[in-house]
Amino acid sequence: MKHTHLRPYGILGAVLVAWSLTACTPTISTRGNTPNKDALATIQLGTQTRDDVLEIIGSPSTRSTFDDRTWYYISEKTSKVTFYNPEIIGRKIVAIDFNEKGVVENIRQYGLRHGRVVEAIARKTPTPGKEPSAIDKLIGGFGDIS
Repeated sequence: MKHTHLRPYGILGAVLVAWSLTACTPTISTRGNTPNKDALATIQLGTQTRDDVLEIIGSPSTRSTFDDRTWYYISEKTSKVTFYNPEIIGRKIVAIDFNEKGVVENIRQYGLRHGRVVEAIARKTPTPGKEPSAIDKLIGGFGDIS
């Protein structure tokens, strides 16, 4: 007795099992620019300038807002499984401080454990006056015809 009519179902079943196993495998993504440890170790406090830092480790991810005295190199590693939101599994921040002459003053390093979750407040700013009703908006639209 031949079971050739069952063969496509067996192949389909194997494909579905393989697909379901790969769907549960997390996708790891790395974003940002963090200098490697060896290059960072060559930066000497009190002697090297902004130009030296640019040459050694490249451009920063961002700079301090009001002055150009701190450069930040930021990278983040995330893991995402199928339909779920990405989970942050690693973060590196290197902050390089310069003095007023543009010479390296300090190098600080931060990781994921140094971060804090900041909750955004979703409120509306109150405005003076009456909030128009739906009827006010409907009738008020007739007077705007030009």
